[in-house]
Amino acid sequence: MKKIILTLLCFSAVVAAVAQNGETQLNREYQAAIRDYLIQDVANRERTMQQRAAQVLTALPNEQKLYDESFVTITSKLVEASLPDGTTELNYVYDISYNCKHAEGVTDDYPLGVYHWDSSNSVRAICRLTEMFVDGVLDDIFRPGKEVTVRITSSTDGTDISSALSYSGEYGDFRYMPVTFNGEPLRISVDRRSGIANNAQLAYIRAQSVRDFLEKQVSNLAKTRNTYEYVTKSYADTGSHYRRSSIELVVHDAFRETVDLMTADKIQDDYVDFNIPQCAGSYENAFVLIVSNEDYADPFLPNVPFASHDAETVRRYFVRALGVPERHVKVLRNASRADIVNDGVHWLTDLAQATAAKRGDALVPSANIFIYYAGHGYTDFDNVMYLLPNRIDVTGIKGLDPNKKGLCGKKKDKDQSLAAGPVDYDIALSGKQSGKLVSQLLSIEELLGMFKKYPVNNLTLIVDASFDGHQRNGQPMLRADRNIDPKRKRRKANLRSDAVVLLAAPSDRTAFAFDAQRHGFLTYFLLKEIKSMAGQIENYTFKDIYEAIAPKLSKESALQGRWQEIDGMAGGKYKDRWQQQRVK
Repeated sequence: MKKIILTLLCFSAVVAAVAQNGETQLNREYQAAIRDYLIQDVANRERTMQQRAAQVLTALPNEQKLYDESFVTITSKLVEASLPDGTTELNYVYDISYNCKHAEGVTDDYPLGVYHWDSSNSVRAICRLTEMFVDGVLDDIFRPGKEVTVRITSSTDGTDISSALSYSGEYGDFRYMPVTFNGEPLRISVDRRSGIANNAQLAYIRAQSVRDFLEKQVSNLAKTRNTYEYVTKSYADTGSHYRRSSIELVVHDAFRETVDLMTADKIQDDYVDFNIPQCAGSYENAFVLIVSNEDYADPFLPNVPFASHDAETVRRYFVRALGVPERHVKVLRNASRADIVNDGVHWLTDLAQATAAKRGDALVPSANIFIYYAGHGYTDFDNVMYLLPNRIDVTGIKGLDPNKKGLCGKKKDKDQSLAAGPVDYDIALSGKQSGKLVSQLLSIEELLGMFKKYPVNNLTLIVDASFDGHQRNGQPMLRADRNIDPKRKRRKANLRSDAVVLLAAPSDRTAFAFDAQRHGFLTYFLLKEIKSMAGQIENYTFKDIYEAIAPKLSKESALQGRWQEIDGMAGGKYKDRWQQQRVK
């Protein structure tokens, strides 16, 4: 991942402009909080787009796949720009391009003398990915009415055009249009009567083809005010790998609404990402594993909005509000079952043994273990709840195996992997197919049971995931087909005796996202409650926290049309007294 470029040397000018609009002047600490939020937000978007692009490019039909040494590069930047009147604006810059190391990737590039975007695998890919991201991951940035500079770069190789190429005029006729060609300003004219007589014209028409796609296919760009710029080049050398295009989108004053919102007085209480209370003491005997599965490599699993943001904010709260040392917190992102067990659970069990006090031949537990999970969940026919790890082998599982029935169990269209619009993920598995799937998953019971032989003082699991077969947006995803045996008796969970589990929702209810706060509902209200404790969390029990969260979460989610109720479970000796247990 390329390093995020952030230039905010004059950020105080932005704050001053906000103050002139009647908003409260921010203090230095708060300016830094907003800056850090925007840095993290932009970095998260870049990472998400890169991961999703890798999934899409891997799933392309063979005739559309890119050559092994072709690389699509996506960058996401936050750049401060000075305006003529002396003020500044925070611009968002999206850039997508590709590089081909060798000429063997001939199908990746424009054929000789051809200009349509769909004739090049690489240009088709960057156009479709741009459509996907601008109308998806970047939807809230490309707001209606925003000013956007669209910079399209297109090139040709050095092959001379001996006789004029035919131009059908599908993008119109052009006369003395400004363009940067080989680093110099130039005026280009092209019309259907004269055709394309030189490489400068050919590169320009290739850029116009990309513009035509953006204007007709990208919904959000139809709502913004766009200025198009063209950068064209003709290389001295010949070869297909010199025939390419790239796209850069600059959204001017992209975060004005965000900055304005964050400067309101209520931000101190409403946003959990800022002004996290500082714990006076250190929680030396606490060890925390955070698992964030936002971007799933499996084509049948949609991504989980804000799971990465959840994990990072939870990490900061454990360190700052609870006083857990930085080295006592481990974050696993997009983790497989093996990652969770080998890099997470084993790390915790080793620490449990290493910190236990010896009393004769016995070990006296000292470690307080916390595990937080944000991602997908699954419930089988016996009502066993599973965490859905990343990188599952779906080979042979009917409805999931793309080699048998296509993406999400449906016949795969030629260009489905790059098509715009939501994919229908509603998949119901039979008992046999569900059994094949859960053999690769990690149940809550199994996860907690892994600590059975180890000296653990307390074990707390917090799960912000749905187990009812729905996504955070309420759309269906993956579920066991209950219609097969609706009267089948469901067994209750069997948890170890010192475990407490806080669930975002029961197994038959959906756990939603609080979009405005960029968190899952459970994560947001849990952190908000910790924040309200102002560094006094050691005085609160699980009951205090549960009873404070439950009504607030239910009310807010219901107001948003996403009614959600949290749930809790406790094992063995804690079933009757877990509510009196203190978090710290």
